[in-house]
Amino acid sequence: MKPKLNINEDFICRIWDGGISYYTSLVTDSGEDVEVIDHGTRNYDSGPDYKNAKVKIGGKILTGDIEIHRDFKNWAEHSHSKDRRYNSVILHVVLWDSEERTPPKLRIKRELPTVILANHLSASIHDIWQDIISKPSAKFRLPCYDYNHLADDELITKWLGKLANERLNLRAGRIKSRLIELSGSGSVLSKNSSVWEQVLYEFIFEALGFAKNKEQMLKLSSNLNLELIKKHSGGSITGIQALLFGAGGLLFDVRVKDSYIDEIKENWKSVEGKLNIQKLERSHWNFFGQRPQNFPTLRLAYGSQIIYNLLNREQFKKIISLFSNRMLKPRDLFSGLVELLAPQTDKYWLTHYDLGKSSKSKNILGGRQRITDIVVNVLIPFAKVYGEVFDDTEISNNTIEMYRKLRIKADNNIIRVINEQLLKNRDIKINTPANEQAVIQLYNFYCTREKCDKCEIGKYVFDKKGYDYKIIYY
Repeated sequence: MKPKLNINEDFICRIWDGGISYYTSLVTDSGEDVEVIDHGTRNYDSGPDYKNAKVKIGGKILTGDIEIHRDFKNWAEHSHSKDRRYNSVILHVVLWDSEERTPPKLRIKRELPTVILANHLSASIHDIWQDIISKPSAKFRLPCYDYNHLADDELITKWLGKLANERLNLRAGRIKSRLIELSGSGSVLSKNSSVWEQVLYEFIFEALGFAKNKEQMLKLSSNLNLELIKKHSGGSITGIQALLFGAGGLLFDVRVKDSYIDEIKENWKSVEGKLNIQKLERSHWNFFGQRPQNFPTLRLAYGSQIIYNLLNREQFKKIISLFSNRMLKPRDLFSGLVELLAPQTDKYWLTHYDLGKSSKSKNILGGRQRITDIVVNVLIPFAKVYGEVFDDTEISNNTIEMYRKLRIKADNNIIRVINEQLLKNRDIKINTPANEQAVIQLYNFYCTREKCDKCEIGKYVFDKKGYDYKIIYY
């Protein structure tokens, strides 16, 4: 079981603001249905967290304020029941339940209904955290924003170099742990390519899941392993898709009839009874808040081609062969990997974003940026592990050279924040996988976790001037 994240109330406010992107069907602790008509206006001054909200509780519409906390006991700890500014609160919203369940009361002795968000989240709190930190609000500021000009380029460059290695080792460590787990011998020194192929399949699928569906994709790929797919797919991409959509719980309740759906349903029906695996349900997948182009159905359609190539076209050997070619420069190595991962046209998924649902425009199963992400986040750490395990210096050298020297177009919300709030007017460019991963590591594991005392930049600028660390606004 994963530990609770060290989450502050501002983060919980981001969940509250997110609405159906993060939660559905709210109910109070006493069992009354809650409909949010207006989330209210965020209050950054003293007093309740949201002003002028409107909610329907148990069929009754209430207008007033909303207070956000980590758990039940925070209301009493903050002495809100003695503060007249909270008399207009109509709903208490907490992220987690707690053993100490003292009902929150106002100064005027009225008891407040409480909603426990954790009971209604549409994804794991870890996935939601990843999604929120990847989309900084307009109010977000790095804790050192006002002072990081005091740090020179050399300090920042050295720290980013350490962070790049830290993140690569983190990813490689996960891959190595999974290899050991599947090998069952306590060692990854196995030349059994099927184990390596299975791990590669799982981590590519995780990458295809984005923040909101990566756990589902990882679970599906571990449940429905390559051995089962090879045995029951009939050697076709359509057969693989039938297994993925069936085991993923996406065929149940599909009422639309077309030739493709009929075929994969028939394929699934013929093998379902032979598979002793845990199946997912459609409700496990996150469609809310996603662009149709990122729907898990399209990601699985693309994933079916990855699987087909692993099973029938020696994709794993080709990837390793590219990394072991000493003649290839980083750009040529990258181009070769992109070519291996490039999707073929799929007539059905070219014009559909879900089963039985047509797209307004043609779909691209695996775009250039998504393939680049797979290369950087999966193939590079995967090759690093392979080179280390088999003591292949050519692979190890090519992997590190590609990581540090390949020129890429790195652009996402996190990079824009770091460029604007840390690297502006500096001669430091985020244009390699190493630098891209370094700033993501910095942001995800230091800036948003308030670990300024562990960050070389934070330690320097705060210690130099004696400033206090700041609370993060996500």
